[in-house]
Amino acid sequence: MKKTILFSLTLLLLSACSSEQTPEKSTDTAIEHKLDTVKKAQKNVDALNATIDQINTETKAQTEVPNGATLYANKCASCHGKDAKKSALNNSAPIAGWESERLITVLNGYKDGSYGRKMKAIMQGQSKPLSDQEIELLSNYISSL
Repeated sequence: MKKTILFSLTLLLLSACSSEQTPEKSTDTAIEHKLDTVKKAQKNVDALNATIDQINTETKAQTEVPNGATLYANKCASCHGKDAKKSALNNSAPIAGWESERLITVLNGYKDGSYGRKMKAIMQGQSKPLSDQEIELLSNYISSL
């Protein structure tokens, strides 16, 4: 019985090795499986790239529209204090509570060089890069302090 099973297995093995169709089918199947895997991976990569693009677009939109508090923290707080009640470098009056229109006039004056005394050079450097929108946001924020 063992000889019969062994002989049958040997014949089966020899026929499998000599048959041209079986290896091609298994090769085709393996290649198709790999292609399917690559296609699925590409779909995942495409979906991930789309998500990254969406996040980048949202982040860019958020960073392009600053708010007054962020502008103040980045541009003003180091000299005027976090609540704008500090005399900047002991050479200016605290600006907390100034009306928005006054702040807009002063910042635009610093920006174009028509306003300021001792602090003129420092404030011109701070205000020159500000857009009209940023000056308005800053002024509104400071006036609320």
